[in-house]
Amino acid sequence: MVRLRITDEYQNSFYVFENGDGTKYTIHVMPAEYGGLYVIVNESSLWRWHGKGDAKFLCGNNNKYTQKAVIQIMQHHDARMALLAMEAV
Repeated sequence: MVRLRITDEYQNSFYVFENGDGTKYTIHVMPAEYGGLYVIVNESSLWRWHGKGDAKFLCGNNNKYTQKAVIQIMQHHDARMALLAMEAV
């Protein structure tokens, strides 16, 4: 038997992001099963975001520049989601 659960989460997002230092990132954001958001960076590293600057490295390539970029784009993502939620009210 195959079980499939499909969730329609508005937190799913894709960004192409340049943070000003000449580096270009592709970012996939999706809800993590047990809280927070998974952040996949350039398909080479995985992070978990819990908000307020809390970016936990999980696996793949880890460096301080990627961590800084994850925090920057996720702060933008959180602000964007807050605006979307206000319009839904």
